[in-house]
Amino acid sequence: MNIIILGAGEVGFHIAMRLASEGHDVAVVDSDKDRIQRVSDTMDVRTVLGNAAYPSVLEQAGAENADLLIAATASDETNMLACQVAHSLFKVTMKMARVREPDFANSDKLFGRDELPIDLIISPEHEAAKAIVKRYQVASAMDAQGFADDKVQLLGMMIRPKTLLAGLAMQELAEVMGDKRVYVVAHEHNRKWKIPTRDTVLLAGDSVYLAVSSSQVEDVVEVLEGCKQETKVQRNVMLVGGGNVGFAVAQALEKMGVSIKMIEFNAERASWIADHLSSTVVLHGDALDRDLLEEEAISRMDDFLALTNDDETNILSSLIARKYKVPHVVTLVNRAIYSDLVREIGLDVIVSPRFTTAASILRHVRKGRILGMSPLGDGTLEVIEAEALETATILDAPLKDLKLPKDTVIGAIVRGEEVIIPDGDTQVLANDHVVLVTRAESIRAIEALFEVRLEFF
Repeated sequence: MNIIILGAGEVGFHIAMRLASEGHDVAVVDSDKDRIQRVSDTMDVRTVLGNAAYPSVLEQAGAENADLLIAATASDETNMLACQVAHSLFKVTMKMARVREPDFANSDKLFGRDELPIDLIISPEHEAAKAIVKRYQVASAMDAQGFADDKVQLLGMMIRPKTLLAGLAMQELAEVMGDKRVYVVAHEHNRKWKIPTRDTVLLAGDSVYLAVSSSQVEDVVEVLEGCKQETKVQRNVMLVGGGNVGFAVAQALEKMGVSIKMIEFNAERASWIADHLSSTVVLHGDALDRDLLEEEAISRMDDFLALTNDDETNILSSLIARKYKVPHVVTLVNRAIYSDLVREIGLDVIVSPRFTTAASILRHVRKGRILGMSPLGDGTLEVIEAEALETATILDAPLKDLKLPKDTVIGAIVRGEEVIIPDGDTQVLANDHVVLVTRAESIRAIEALFEVRLEFF
């Protein structure tokens, strides 16, 4: 595909790198000379320096032949105008735009072929809020991603000392799990993510991703954590930051009947939030004020969500929550440089708007019967959901006999309402939804396994 990416910030840079590595013809546009130079030095793509909404700049980037335009600059207005220009002057078929302002993103009547011609609106705050709520629902997981209409969950978990997985060889997993079926699809050791083999031994301090049926998530987590999870009538959450992400998360948690205390530093914003939420207790104050935290009973909280727009505040307040032994801490981190560092200081559950936004956009840039896609771990691995139609080459052979690309595993198969955690004798049948994990460089080979051949028509 011929793809133009507008904006070479964290989101645009990550998307460009991924799409270029998959063999797409990519052009990147940005008005910042240093960002354009970074792109040129890092990847083999065309670069254009200039205003992303100018017709002359889009023409220079190859808009006349573009199949897809991804507008991911820091300005909502620039992104929306660029999509309009690409549609009106260059007839670009598919246009995606990152839109952060809720007044824009929530106005459904604003977008359409006869209005603003944007085919897909991506809101970083909305994507981050969804990821945070998902992690809240599985408190023991550092990550949780749903596939096949949420019938399958991929749970990212750190292996703690003296728990079931610590010291366990992969070939022993089925025996110790009994009727609770799981598949370890990814394994991190010494900060390197790999597809595990039968001989892989899981050690305390490592991290894994597990494929599991959504109906068995709670039972599986109880077994892996080594103790039964307490069932509380109502969980108590302290939420720091009432920006767009914090407000959206609070709205979602209120619908789940959660007791929330929110701390917001800006008095005017705190007053506005109090007027627009129904049951949340909104406090005007500093999340780093330990007197305030103690007064509001931080030690009795079940969850602490640090969701301000300031990474340093989020990290420091999360560390304070750890000091008070809050069981579940989620930290919002915007800058990529912090992502690896925070795990080294004991903060395991990290949400990055940059990462979730890029993942959401990449899920929509697929061919054939690829229905969903998302990065795992540090981004070197990908989880893919694909539908196997009647002519797909992956059908009707035991998985152990399939010639899958190197470092590729099938973690789950969804057949109607049934979730199958497979073994070597399992076969993929027509119309199954298949959840695979592979390396980024193997994506094209995976697409070929699910391509619809001419005889299907």
